[in-house]
Amino acid sequence: MISKAIVIDDDPASAKVIAKLLRYLGCSVRVCTDAEQAVAVALAEDVDLVSLDIHMPQLDGFDVLSLIRSHEHTRRAPNVPVMAVTGRVADGDRAATIAAGFAAHVGKPVLLDELRRSLECVSALRSDQYRKRYSVDEEAIVARVGILSRGAGQSRLQFAAGLAMTVEHEGQALLERALRDAYSGNDARAAQHIGNLVGIADAVGAARLIGHCRSFENAISSGRSAFEQEAVLLRAELDRVICTLREQVLPVSPSGHSPAA
Repeated sequence: MISKAIVIDDDPASAKVIAKLLRYLGCSVRVCTDAEQAVAVALAEDVDLVSLDIHMPQLDGFDVLSLIRSHEHTRRAPNVPVMAVTGRVADGDRAATIAAGFAAHVGKPVLLDELRRSLECVSALRSDQYRKRYSVDEEAIVARVGILSRGAGQSRLQFAAGLAMTVEHEGQALLERALRDAYSGNDARAAQHIGNLVGIADAVGAARLIGHCRSFENAISSGRSAFEQEAVLLRAELDRVICTLREQVLPVSPSGHSPAA
């Protein structure tokens, strides 16, 4: 259930329209027209959704998403769902935003029915299962890092840091390619990219991520709504795997941190 939303848009008129539609759909809404100031607002614990304009001066939507995720990582907080709102609605644009970690892609001018469908998709990310910061495969991933780091002749911390960067970069690239091919009807090539992502997930011991890859692969033939939703869930699990890997290079908290929800 989406109850509290933040609308970030440098155009006050556009922000007002989006806020009005979200309120009509039952959300409590706060509007921010300054992207930099909005980052802190978006990190509040009770925020269920961030509606983020992509094309803004100084910081674009991808920059803002990156800042939000960086602060969440520092605070060891779960990821808040961020919805891209943009006038660019080509398939390539949709693939880029979803692969980057946006929970939905809504075109401008924003239509009520499209916004309602997007909220239904985003709601899945606010369930108990998807509010977790770390992968359920944490123990297997940590064990795999230890094994692989010894084989690579590096310290576990150095290896984990490099592995997290690789998984993030390659995972996002493969998902974007898979989405582009799925949109164009090239199901076989889309499945090939996902197969490569399965290989990465298997290498780090991420069984849940493999399951999401298979779900996306199975949804390709069911149409864009189906595979887009699976892609969003896949990317969310990819983020949890990355957080689990990065946790290996963070200092231990005074209480002896054990990654948790």
